[in-house]
Amino acid sequence: MKSCEILACSFSEWYPHFKKVTFPSRVIPLSQEFVDYLLADNLVLRSDQALFTYEKGNESSSSDSEDDEEGWIKAESETPALEAPHFEDIDKKIANVIAEFGGKVFVKLNWSSPKDASWIALNNSLQCHMPADVHLLLKSSDFVLHDLTQPFKDCEDHVINSEPVKYDLVLRKWIEINPANEFRCFVRNKILIGISQRDDSIYCAHIEIEKEDIVRDIMSFFNEQIGPKFPLDNYVMDVVRQRKDKIVLVDINPYGITTDALLFDWNENLLQTSNNSEAATCSYSAPDFRFIVEESGIRTNPLRRYCVPEDIAHLTSGEDPYKLMDLLKLRSGQADTTDSD
Repeated sequence: MKSCEILACSFSEWYPHFKKVTFPSRVIPLSQEFVDYLLADNLVLRSDQALFTYEKGNESSSSDSEDDEEGWIKAESETPALEAPHFEDIDKKIANVIAEFGGKVFVKLNWSSPKDASWIALNNSLQCHMPADVHLLLKSSDFVLHDLTQPFKDCEDHVINSEPVKYDLVLRKWIEINPANEFRCFVRNKILIGISQRDDSIYCAHIEIEKEDIVRDIMSFFNEQIGPKFPLDNYVMDVVRQRKDKIVLVDINPYGITTDALLFDWNENLLQTSNNSEAATCSYSAPDFRFIVEESGIRTNPLRRYCVPEDIAHLTSGEDPYKLMDLLKLRSGQADTTDSD
């Protein structure tokens, strides 16, 4: 995977060519000042109402404080740390697009959406109704942080790549999508070789029943709309099958470990790229279609790990055994103290 392939999968690169077969969207170029704001640690949001901060209440001040020991109070305007940055131009553009698209939009940057941060939103969704919603999701997302700091991390030429990235804010018209109808498609040497159920944490009985029609519809869409127009030989596309004979393009992703292989594996032979590969010399009669065939085959939703503190996620997943050892030592020390008492 090369950096030029990553750039080719940037939303603003492919959207003009496929706007007729994907959801209505608007692209807002981001200033370096806004990018720096997204990278900053602090999070202060502006709204039409007063700015609030959380502060411990005075327990003896009133009876209300007994019911609510900690409460929200107005932030002092003279406190520099609580000043929200002003991006009036960008926020005005965001508000205009939201109004244009009926009051709600889906947000992403060049490559990633902040789907790992949906838990922090009031509606537990990526649905944005105002500029503050957009700021909150973008500032809270590790996926967005990856876009901003390591877009070429997995590229073989990432060390020598010095081309500055022009970052864009992408606002897409909010469309309700049934995750059971989303599919990830793998294209190798310009041939569709694999299709995976997009959400492998759910079992969908209708996929088994309609699998031949699903493959046929996706192949027709790829051969007629995407394959002849997209310049890369290898890439991954996400689509949604809204109904029979109706496929909509959702996204185009780099072909490599940067993109989740879902029910495939980047190490398996089918996905390996080679000039002498079978896919370069012959056509497949049909791509390999993989989906969850029974409820016992579903997988844990990987996004759930972002809803808990990082230390807890590492403990439960076993990613950091030293943290588990420290916890066991701590528990052992507490037990010894209890016994001595």
